Amino acid sequence: MLAGYGITEWTPPLGTELAGYGYYLGRKAEWVDDPLFVRAAAFSDGENTYLLLCCDCLGISQPIAEQVKDALESRRGIFRENIQLVSIHTHTGPAIQYHFGCGEVNPEYTAAVPDRILRAAEAALDDLSPVSSLSFTKNPLAAPVALNRACAENPVDRDARFFRLERTGKKPLVLASYACHPVCRGISKGISADYPGAVCRALAAQGCGAMYLNGLCGDINPIRDLTDTDALIARFADTVLAAMKAGETPLPLTVSGGAVRDYLRMQPLTREEISAIADAVNRTETDPPGGGRVARAWEKDMLSRAFPLPTEEEITCHYLLLGGVPIVSLPFEGFTLTGMLIRNAIGDSRALVLGCQEEMKGYLPTVDDYDRHSYAARDAFFLYRRSPTVRGEAERIGESVGRKLAEKLKEGVSHD
Repeated sequence: MLAGYGITEWTPPLGTELAGYGYYLGRKAEWVDDPLFVRAAAFSDGENTYLLLCCDCLGISQPIAEQVKDALESRRGIFRENIQLVSIHTHTGPAIQYHFGCGEVNPEYTAAVPDRILRAAEAALDDLSPVSSLSFTKNPLAAPVALNRACAENPVDRDARFFRLERTGKKPLVLASYACHPVCRGISKGISADYPGAVCRALAAQGCGAMYLNGLCGDINPIRDLTDTDALIARFADTVLAAMKAGETPLPLTVSGGAVRDYLRMQPLTREEISAIADAVNRTETDPPGGGRVARAWEKDMLSRAFPLPTEEEITCHYLLLGGVPIVSLPFEGFTLTGMLIRNAIGDSRALVLGCQEEMKGYLPTVDDYDRHSYAARDAFFLYRRSPTVRGEAERIGESVGRKLAEKLKEGVSHD
């Protein structure tokens, strides 16, 4: 088994609007709290090569993802299914793709994004070196640092998960994962990778090549009980990393991966229903502020499309197996329950279940969120320019993707 690591800075220029936290905030960056990076981990078994790419941003666009995969396939001969591309979902980074009201795109910066991702990927591929040991750790955090923001009674995954790869003659590689929205900074005008950046800096200070992989964080927020955001981020990172210090389990030096395909069902909408949805949004612009304007922008965009609108589309979920432990990613801001259903279906609580793969298709709210008529189910689809999903899709996709992944693991298929 071989592994390599690459990293490229891609901090945007000051004046770039930051993405997240609400509509039409005009939150242009005025300073840099910490730089942003693209990180890449490459793995090979001598026959197939796999790439895990992670970007310090809210999310990327599908055209950029396809451009990156096209280049890596043509230059390096890597199967597209073996390229897993995710984002940490920081809300103090640039908008790579425009979402209605949530950060204007800087076109000059965005045009350079594919090259920055490719630089990190190429560096990781050029750094491939023999792995002398591979270990895994899964431990609950000693103290809670996150809560379920959708419903206090809903689950929070308390476990942090880590891979550690020792390499012959090279620095070790650590993949760290926990599920929580990176919003410790709050509505700041400073560029930051939030707590995932702090985790990576701490690991780098230990001489490791570091990557943070965010889990399904759609319903999870940090417990913000400190007014000092630097202290809050430091405590968060320290708490996550403390879970790595005990209970390492050796894994076999094996790697494989690929993709499973499923589908997403969306509600059928007529022109009249689209306008009725937009009409129902609070016109006073108070819940949330700018919501009415976003709803009207969504209405105009949706009505410009050919009818009938599609009610189903294919989704691709990539996976990587390190020593038999899965890392699977979904193109959503998923909820905790979906990850639990996937782990149950494959029978492996160790599995990393990540969100924000490639271009996100919005939130994937659970049934109870629809019943509460909460933001994720009620109107978050506006900013993604999409039809709302069918109630129950979070549960169905969790079970279906988990079942298909279990079949893949049983078959031992290396790529789709």
